[in-house]
Amino acid sequence: MGEYLRVFTNRRLWLGFGMLLLLNLFFFWQAQKDGNYGMNLSANFSNSADLSFGINGEIIDRTMDADPARCLRIYRSLLQKYRDTDTLTAQAELKQMTEDLGLLTELYIIVQNKNQYYYADQYEKYRLKYAPYIKKFEQGIWTREDIKSLTVAVDALVSQLSYLNGYEAYLDGIRENKDKLLAFSVFNDADGFSGRNIIRTAGDFEKLAGVQLRLGSDGAVNALLDFPLTDYLLLLTLILVCLSFLEEREKGLWCVVHAAPSGRFGLAAARAGILFWVSAGASVLLYGSDLYVGIAVYGGEIGLDRAAQSVELLGRLPQACTLGGFLVQFFMMRVLSAFVLSLLLWLLLSAVHDVKLTIAVLAFFLGTEYVLYRFLPVQSLFRIFKYFNIFTYIHLSELYTNYLNVDLFGYPAGIRHISQAALLPLGLVCGVWCAVLSCIQKPAGGKSRLVRLAWLWNSVKDRMLRRLGLFGMELYKILFLQRGIVIAAVFVYAVSGLTFTVPAQAVTLPMQLAREYLEQWEGELNGETQAQIAMVQKEIGKAEDALEQAQREYDDGKIDYTQLDACIRENDAAGIKRQALQSVQNRVNELEYLSEERGTALWLLDESVYEGIYGEAAGYLRQRAALVGLLTVSLLLAGCFTYETRSGMNRVARAGLNGRGKWMVTKMSAAVLIAAAVWVLIYGREVYTMMRACRIGSLGAPVQSLKMLSEFPVPCSIGTFLILLYGYRWIMLVCSGFLVLWVSSRMKRMETAYLAGVGMLLPSLLYHYIGIEPFRYLSLSLPVAAMDLLLPGSGSDWRACAAGGLVIAMGIGSLCLIGKEVKFFYLVKNVKQ
Repeated sequence: MGEYLRVFTNRRLWLGFGMLLLLNLFFFWQAQKDGNYGMNLSANFSNSADLSFGINGEIIDRTMDADPARCLRIYRSLLQKYRDTDTLTAQAELKQMTEDLGLLTELYIIVQNKNQYYYADQYEKYRLKYAPYIKKFEQGIWTREDIKSLTVAVDALVSQLSYLNGYEAYLDGIRENKDKLLAFSVFNDADGFSGRNIIRTAGDFEKLAGVQLRLGSDGAVNALLDFPLTDYLLLLTLILVCLSFLEEREKGLWCVVHAAPSGRFGLAAARAGILFWVSAGASVLLYGSDLYVGIAVYGGEIGLDRAAQSVELLGRLPQACTLGGFLVQFFMMRVLSAFVLSLLLWLLLSAVHDVKLTIAVLAFFLGTEYVLYRFLPVQSLFRIFKYFNIFTYIHLSELYTNYLNVDLFGYPAGIRHISQAALLPLGLVCGVWCAVLSCIQKPAGGKSRLVRLAWLWNSVKDRMLRRLGLFGMELYKILFLQRGIVIAAVFVYAVSGLTFTVPAQAVTLPMQLAREYLEQWEGELNGETQAQIAMVQKEIGKAEDALEQAQREYDDGKIDYTQLDACIRENDAAGIKRQALQSVQNRVNELEYLSEERGTALWLLDESVYEGIYGEAAGYLRQRAALVGLLTVSLLLAGCFTYETRSGMNRVARAGLNGRGKWMVTKMSAAVLIAAAVWVLIYGREVYTMMRACRIGSLGAPVQSLKMLSEFPVPCSIGTFLILLYGYRWIMLVCSGFLVLWVSSRMKRMETAYLAGVGMLLPSLLYHYIGIEPFRYLSLSLPVAAMDLLLPGSGSDWRACAAGGLVIAMGIGSLCLIGKEVKFFYLVKNVKQ
């Protein structure tokens, strides 16, 4: 009972699991949002290529800018309507609705372009026939967004119904495929693996013959099975609990525990029980929270009594069961597999005498297993290590979403059945081995080969560390003694997944043509720019005159309709040119006005690249990058002072009169270097993205040539502005690091130091992801991202200066407080003496 109380009253474990649970909930919800809630936003409005854009160049057969949340609401409404309807009937009605949406799309185009020559006749033709619909478009009762959202929702439901109605044909295809393959000589060997596998596959899916699939909300189940982060968080929870079993070794109590013969087995049994209850509780809470959030997002109409194969992700599960039965089985298997994993981890950690080596051994083991699981080819002779792997139990959902038979002595065996059957013997072996090891393993050190090898390595390492100096030892402490290398590795992985430019939206033909004009005419505004615009206007006028001439000749019978149609299409193209040229002319007029006002010649530029990276639309990308950088700096520096405080070395470091300043400078230098490394990795990738997309010559243009920075008060080029921007960001990161150092100097425990360091980012999360406006003024990510303080509508130059000055003041103040504390400690010591 004492061991139960020691583990389950451990505040660090509860705090760590609480943070993991919150992270899981946050990233699970974010994944559904980033995945557009399962909605396919590229659904077509119309099957007619001629209707893909109107005369005004609006592309309306793409819905990349549709609101996924609105589409999901409409989908849920349609699902509620058709849930109890026969699937074939529902599919037929929704396909008819798709055709009706195609007609509405056509009417929308005609109404929007009714003043254009090409659509005038069609408008007159449809005006009476579809008067109610056209009236709603003209009055604004129906909008483009209504059509787009409804189209996406209908497309999602039609796709779901197509799967349900086609599942019987899928099973028939497996049976037919069996007969076709066995007709070939290479497969018809009944004693070979290939022939047996074909027969086994057909036999497994034969059990599903006649299964009745029903419509329901599949989003929650799909999200539960397709979110691997929860698997890793569960593994991390089990590792934390197993590491807590080694505390008696760290505190030198192993000899006392080993000296009690009757207590060894009892302690092992108690720890096995702890691992079981932790596995059960963590699995239910982590995966249960996924399912709960999924139901909240996608709706509660899951339909637990329908067949499991009703969910498309489970279509390859050859097991006849209800969806509710599958979820019960999944959670039971998740608990049992987590328990077996925890026993295996406990065995691995307890087999190593030296506590310091356990992390290295565990990391090597998990890394090797992951490489074999992820990268070993299926055709390899060693493929057995790919499937009989610890990550098979970590990513348990793949056993249910993929059908796979492996060659087991010439016979096909389902990997799911093997994995399930292996749980009991594997658990017994690990449990017995752990108990025996706990009873017979002696705490005497230096006898195992691994420990001797570690001792040899440590002696060599010590000789190398003596040459590092104070600054080198500080970096070594941060990266290795405080396990900062793990944080650095995760940071590099996170940076590789960052994007710095907003996804390309649907571009209309006038917009695309305007960009081409801007690229051709890029440069300082002068008379040549107006001459080029006048030349294109002249071409447009010729096309209009040609159409009028062709219309008169067609009325007189001099030309046929084919020739007239060619002139009409040329005029349509001229209309697109006119719109593109008009947008360019408007921008030229704005730049000329600003040039006269400022007395500086501005440039005509294609601003889309700069808008995509530094504009308002990319704000959430900048904030994400800033949060990743701040989180890394906080975690790496949070234990910088606390580590010495916990070990009692801060008294030694502060005692030397000539060493205190050097000690302070060393930690400041480490903070500056870490901030610089984070800055280079994040914003180096952003600069690389920008340089690949923009024209290098445009960097010499005045920064006021960009619409979003037209009010920037400092006269400089775009290149100079970017240098100032990235320098500002680096200073903000450095000052944030100094603030973390002050927090670290006030903490006595590593756990609270890390918690306080991460807690500094809480206002940023509350503002940017939840939208609580007052926390904007406490958000550290806002000055680090910087651009949001300059863009019109959300900031200005004085706000950027004020925010930057405040962060700099906090950074300098943090250093002053740390220095004062160090000096005060020294004075108190002298007074006592």
